[in-house]
Amino acid sequence: YNIALANRVRGPLDVPALGAALRAVAERHDVLRWRVPQTAGVPYAVCEEPTDVAVPVVDLTGSADQATELRTMLAAGAGHSFDLATGPAWQVTVYRLAADDHVVAVTLHHAVFDGWSQAPLYTDLAAAYRTALAGDRPELPPLRAGYADYAVWRAERDRRRGPADLDWWTGHLAGAPTVLDLPRDRPRPAVQTYAGAEAAARFDAATDAAVRDLAARSGSTPAGVLLAGFGLLLSRLTGVDDHIVGAVVADRRLAEFDDVIGFFIDTVPVRLRTAGLSFTDLVGRCAGELRESTEHPGAPLERIVEALGVGRDTARAPLIQVLFNVLNFTEPDLDLPGCTVEPVVVDKPGSPFDITVYVVQRDGRLAVEVVYNPDLFDADRIDALLADLVALVEALVAAPELPADQVAPHLPRPAVRTARLGAMTVAAGEAPRPVVPAGPDALTETETLIAAIWREVLGRDRVGVTDNFFDIGGHSMALAAVHARLTAETGRSMPMLDLFRYPTIRALAAHLDGAADRPELARAAMRAAARRNRPRRTPPRRPTGTAE
Repeated sequence: YNIALANRVRGPLDVPALGAALRAVAERHDVLRWRVPQTAGVPYAVCEEPTDVAVPVVDLTGSADQATELRTMLAAGAGHSFDLATGPAWQVTVYRLAADDHVVAVTLHHAVFDGWSQAPLYTDLAAAYRTALAGDRPELPPLRAGYADYAVWRAERDRRRGPADLDWWTGHLAGAPTVLDLPRDRPRPAVQTYAGAEAAARFDAATDAAVRDLAARSGSTPAGVLLAGFGLLLSRLTGVDDHIVGAVVADRRLAEFDDVIGFFIDTVPVRLRTAGLSFTDLVGRCAGELRESTEHPGAPLERIVEALGVGRDTARAPLIQVLFNVLNFTEPDLDLPGCTVEPVVVDKPGSPFDITVYVVQRDGRLAVEVVYNPDLFDADRIDALLADLVALVEALVAAPELPADQVAPHLPRPAVRTARLGAMTVAAGEAPRPVVPAGPDALTETETLIAAIWREVLGRDRVGVTDNFFDIGGHSMALAAVHARLTAETGRSMPMLDLFRYPTIRALAAHLDGAADRPELARAAMRAAARRNRPRRTPPRRPTGTAE
């Protein structure tokens, strides 16, 4: 969940002036000074005072293979793991290629940045750099509203609109399949790996013009046309004509937030039903789906997942496994005085979904770029899938009034439709080993501890040892609170992922204890129970969505 930006700067780059300009940007945009610690599993924001921004310079002038080394380092920077609790959630590195040839790379965690934030970042950085270059201390004017103002505004909107919007979502998505499993080349790992690889395909000039013409005639957008074509491709790949894909929506609904750096993104589920329509009608339906999805912003995705009762599975993202993202903003330019600046492509660090499709424009023509998980799909399959998508869209826009399922019925090719033998399975995960019950009511000490924490966090009088946490009112924020309590009570570090992998009390306890002859957690649970019987001070919770 990082965004990586890089620009090649040819000319006399003044690194100290760049550092001063970056500090001025962080002074103006307080979200760049946020860190996000947590208390008892509840995150909150702390805004630090402005400080100098570190700008390390990596000298590549003596590299034997400068291009390869630069690409490798940019990819490593893009994949940097930020500790949000300590901050900052962004970093800058300058790579020196020659005396007057540098690459300026900025990696930002998605928690504090989105694609639309690139324009205000570049605008403010250029203005501040120009001032610093003249020998003056750069100071940018204060914003009309900061990201904290957005957080407060959004919380109030969601409080007001949330119940009605959630009702709409649950009704709209009722009966829709919650898993979209595309033909694969390998079994799905039991735990999602988030590995990433990239591929791209471009439309020719004639197809580009036809897509735009159909969009104009049907009251849609080029992205709506491509979504309809993609939906039909999914239907042919899976044999199912009803799917949910994710769409990315910018939540900058107020003009006051236009020039604010921050995370203003919603991921919304879009239902694609493709049966029995001409392509023109399918485009209209997809355009309507996109419009309706943006009209119900008060229920975030996690609330929708909970309301639909979607079970959590560590092998895949809940509800949305395929994302459709339209990059419909103009790519901004970084203007540094006395220098020529051009963007540098940075390899994306990973894939949060099975496949993410980006609709972009390259040299004035539409293109699709894909980030996919190579632990699921071979590069040849994805390249062929994109080629078939381009060919299918070309055929559909040439005959938009025909029933869509009759157009180019040979697409996608059998090699794309057919999964590799044995690939449509989930790889076996680690099975919890049995533990002999030792506590009251045939519970182990660890089960007793976990059950007590569950009851407190969920506010329930009773929980069953085989109840699924997410089926009895739990959600990921509540699970974070359980994780914090469990680690505090036992004094033992454990991955948060374990609580998702073992969502029942019995399975989690068996996993944590390991075996009856290794009762170290049981002993820790007994010590924790003794501590709970002593008076102790509960640290105050800080509300989410606020900054100090």
